[in-house]
Amino acid sequence: MDDPRLADHAVGIELEMTELVEQRQRALVQGRTAEANDLQREIDALQLELVETAEELSSDAPHAEVHGARIASA
Repeated sequence: MDDPRLADHAVGIELEMTELVEQRQRALVQGRTAEANDLQREIDALQLELVETAEELSSDAPHAEVHGARIASA
């Protein structure tokens, strides 16, 4: 993971999703179905953004470097 800002972005998305899930649950308990549905759409959008961010993070993963390694002879 070369870009710590991208990792921070993923964490931010997760925190925002957690908050929205809690708000949605409160809305459902209080019978505010329309608001709960709006919150679910926001959650869905954030889930897609998190998937895209995770894919970007995994594609940027550095390859392992081994310095001074020798090829083993058979």
